[in-house]
Amino acid sequence: TEGDFNTEEQYGDPYEKLKEWRGRVPMLHLIDLEGAKAGEPRHLDVVRFAKECGFFVQTGGGIRSVEALDAVMETGADRVLLGTKAFTDPDFLDAALVKYGDRIAVALDAYDGMVAVNGWQEATTLRDIDAANDLVARGVKTILYTDIGSDGKLNGPNLERMRALRAAVSVTLIASGGVTTEADVQALSDAQIDEAVVGKALLSGKVSLDQLIEWEARHA
Repeated sequence: TEGDFNTEEQYGDPYEKLKEWRGRVPMLHLIDLEGAKAGEPRHLDVVRFAKECGFFVQTGGGIRSVEALDAVMETGADRVLLGTKAFTDPDFLDAALVKYGDRIAVALDAYDGMVAVNGWQEATTLRDIDAANDLVARGVKTILYTDIGSDGKLNGPNLERMRALRAAVSVTLIASGGVTTEADVQALSDAQIDEAVVGKALLSGKVSLDQLIEWEARHA
């Protein structure tokens, strides 16, 4: 499980939350929403602080140029997520993979099995399975899959799509969207999904960090 700052709602100062979670949350999923809207990273200081706190950091948002990618990598981030750019500019993705290898991950967002880009505002005719297979063929080792229909609704992940993706690719697969309870995490684990982003449920108190830590301890 991963702590997650990917939310437009306000849940307090991120630095204080990082201090609270330090030593307890092993992995942090940190998305720069302002950066995504601006087209360039805006919160590299938060990423640096997260690394100083000892987290494994997966981050993204607004990375649309080589300069932006380099700047995020220089923070020490362990994984950097490319989103729309990975689909609209394959050459950029290929160059990023050559330069940074396994530190590059791709965020694959889909609604009803169809890929969406540009902040979920633009639907495509590309099936999620086909997109995942293409990413793997290009050398991507980690895919973060967000089911747009589930995200933020606290009603569980789309297990059908996650199982379909798991059957299609063997790379590290991360589930995002609707992960709310220990049972959701267990179901994803049973489906052989490697990691899960717990976001709004954790920040809003629908599930406690202690519950998730206990679950991980039982399944370590």
